[in-house]
Amino acid sequence: MSWWCSATGDPWTWAWRAYPGVWLFVLGLAGLYVRFAWQRDPAPSEAWRRPVGGLGLLLAWGMLDWPVGPLGAGYFASIHAAQFLVLAFIVPPVLLVGVDPRRWARLAASPARRALQVPTHPLIAAAGFNLVVLVTHVPGVVDRAMASQLGAFAIDAAWLASGLWFWWPIVAPVPARRGGALARIGYLFAGSLIHTGLGMWLLLSPRPVYGVYELAPPVAGRSPMADQAMAGGLMELVGGLIILAAIAVLFFSWARAEADDRRPAPRPGGVGRLEQADRRPSA
Repeated sequence: MSWWCSATGDPWTWAWRAYPGVWLFVLGLAGLYVRFAWQRDPAPSEAWRRPVGGLGLLLAWGMLDWPVGPLGAGYFASIHAAQFLVLAFIVPPVLLVGVDPRRWARLAASPARRALQVPTHPLIAAAGFNLVVLVTHVPGVVDRAMASQLGAFAIDAAWLASGLWFWWPIVAPVPARRGGALARIGYLFAGSLIHTGLGMWLLLSPRPVYGVYELAPPVAGRSPMADQAMAGGLMELVGGLIILAAIAVLFFSWARAEADDRRPAPRPGGVGRLEQADRRPSA
């Protein structure tokens, strides 16, 4: 029995297979998340965060378990790219948004806040994330890692961990940093350069890049080159749309805050001069 999804070289069948390592990993992740992110008695206005966090856990499970896990590990580069996008660009911010605000306040008051100051600095987080993305897409690394369960697990876990690292300066309020929405927008642009370049590389490559997918048993008649082009398109288009959506949220939040700051404050008593004049009795 395989404990994690990896490239086996066997012809694909739709017969269900158990991956207990995936289940244990997701259960452990869920246990840590419930322990450190959720509040026992959430405020009614914050109760929506629980289903959001639960959605993040379900998405992670869906990307790692059968059938997506084994298809991405040893059959389709396009599904492998979809796993990367979900595990690194969707699951992490969803999990961070699902954290109860009182948990963030507790973290801000704890000594751990100082330990997070350096590693979550935007420059360090962006550089670390891009390095992980680059290394985990090198053909020699992918071809060797996906052939073993431990290697495939390492790549999946690296995507999830580096995604949390990348999205922390954007979503997490701890530690508090200077810089508004415009700085965060610039950070998102800089942090997405590598994955955009990788998508273009896969689209323009004249030959298959990864041997594990070139030599995989054929499924549904899709050629390795067509599958690779689809992988590049997903990295380029879907990845770009995710970043643009995050930028749009930041921009409109910033614009709304600017509009609120420029709105004139009500005068003491709540009655202006014109209203006072209107209320004067006529002669």
